[in-house]
Amino acid sequence: MIKNAIYILGLLILPIVWSGCAAPGPKKEERFVAPSLPDLPKIFHIASYRGEMDFTDRSALDSFIGEESAFTKNMVKPYSVSAYKEKIYATDTAQGVVFVFDPLLKKVSFIGDQSTGRLALPVSVAFDGKGLVYVSDAKLKRVYVYDLNGTFQKAFGEKDEFYRPTGIAINRELGILYVVDTLEHNIKVYSLDGRKMYTIGKRGEEDGEFNFPTNINIDRRNGNLVVGDTQNFRIQIFDKNGKFISKFGKLGDRPGMFARPKGVAVDTEGHIYAADGAFNNIQIFNDKGELLLYFGSTGTTPGTFQLPTGLYCDEEDRLYTTEGFAARVQVFQYISDRWKNAHPNEYQELLEKK
Repeated sequence: MIKNAIYILGLLILPIVWSGCAAPGPKKEERFVAPSLPDLPKIFHIASYRGEMDFTDRSALDSFIGEESAFTKNMVKPYSVSAYKEKIYATDTAQGVVFVFDPLLKKVSFIGDQSTGRLALPVSVAFDGKGLVYVSDAKLKRVYVYDLNGTFQKAFGEKDEFYRPTGIAINRELGILYVVDTLEHNIKVYSLDGRKMYTIGKRGEEDGEFNFPTNINIDRRNGNLVVGDTQNFRIQIFDKNGKFISKFGKLGDRPGMFARPKGVAVDTEGHIYAADGAFNNIQIFNDKGELLLYFGSTGTTPGTFQLPTGLYCDEEDRLYTTEGFAARVQVFQYISDRWKNAHPNEYQELLEKK
């Protein structure tokens, strides 16, 4: 468990300065580890992904600069992220597709770019555990379902059923799909066969109410829902049946507060990760809402962010993040006791570097 509240970077909103377009291509960067000395490492950066540039020889890619194909295969404005069977899935709201990164085969493919099931404004992506990919589309106002090859299967949502579907999450054991409707300020709940079951919340500031909610994720330990209640500047937690449990956070610029809470995620030990698009950081809380650690500032190096929006933790406690302005996915490893026992040599190297 993360034991101490460690403040490693200030919550300063720094201006984002664009100085022109740098030539694309991966570059080797020093590994990011948090927190700083003298505390023990709790999380470190593994990799970053932007698109085809990550798997293409730099000199070969440079020859395509100026051609449309060299840019459409790299992300422009990713929003959310998930992972399944060693592949990383990130929605690109600007290009209307889901990027599928395969680090093992070193290639990029796409979902939602075919004529049948073509996406317009994909926001969130989730998996049912049986080989189906679910994608919410805020413009088309539906949730689309594909197989792992990207072939369209079906869609959720009739005319005017959704106002603006954004965050989605799936309870695989119960076979339930949760859809955040940002403009209707609620969460709509469906069985995976398409039957609408019930609705969670309404607009307001009281417990269990929302004001422009955006992102949602599930605590695998108990099925609890963790929701980014963006314009109430807080995180709310519900049980798997939609009953309010607790909340934490408020508007402010101090640790534990929020200005623009977006992505949320939960690791196997129940730590809650919350991205703040204004402060360009990620705060980590225990399941009681107590701040344990935060990291990040404005930048493009590992461990810094430019408008972080999406978060996801996999079963191995790898944290995936997306950034709307930096147009990338970053992957971090939370250093749990299980991970330390499985990777003693790598953990020792981290200690020596600290």
